[in-house]
Amino acid sequence: MAAPREAPAPHDLAAGVVVIQDDAILAVYEKGRWGLPKGGSEPGEFFFETASREAEEETGVPVEVQSLAFTSEIRGPDRRIYLQRFYHATPTEDVEPAPSDPDDEIEEAAYLPLSELGSTLTYRPRVEPLREWLRDRKPRHYTYDLTSEPSHVDE
Repeated sequence: MAAPREAPAPHDLAAGVVVIQDDAILAVYEKGRWGLPKGGSEPGEFFFETASREAEEETGVPVEVQSLAFTSEIRGPDRRIYLQRFYHATPTEDVEPAPSDPDDEIEEAAYLPLSELGSTLTYRPRVEPLREWLRDRKPRHYTYDLTSEPSHVDE
C-alpha cells in the first residue's frame, strides 16, 4: 500500500493596488515596513474587487481598478504559498491617505517618492515586479521562493 501523501501547503489569496500620483506611489506602513496596499480575498470576491476594497480600507483612498500590473507567487519561509495580484488603479477622489483599516494593522498610509523605491519599499516580491511594470506597463507573473532566496532588496 502506498504511503499517504503529505497535505500540500495552504495557499493564501490576496490582491492589491499600484497607485501612482505625481511621481509617488501609494504605500502603507505595517509590521515595521512599507508596502503596497493589499489584503486577503473575501469569499465570492473577484481579485479586482479585493484590490479596490483593500485600497480604501488601508489608505482611505477610493480607487478604480484599471488593469493588471503583476502577479506574484511566493513560497514563504513558513512554506505557505501566497498568490498575490496587483492592479494599476487610479484614485476616484482627491483625498489625503489616512488608514481606516478594520483589521487595525496599518499604522500609516502615504504617497512615497518613486525615487525611494528599493530603499523605503524593500520587499523583493513587490519591488522587482513593480520596477519592471513601471518600465513598460506590461503585466507579468513572478515566482519567489523565500525559503532559499532573500526576501528584501539590498540597496
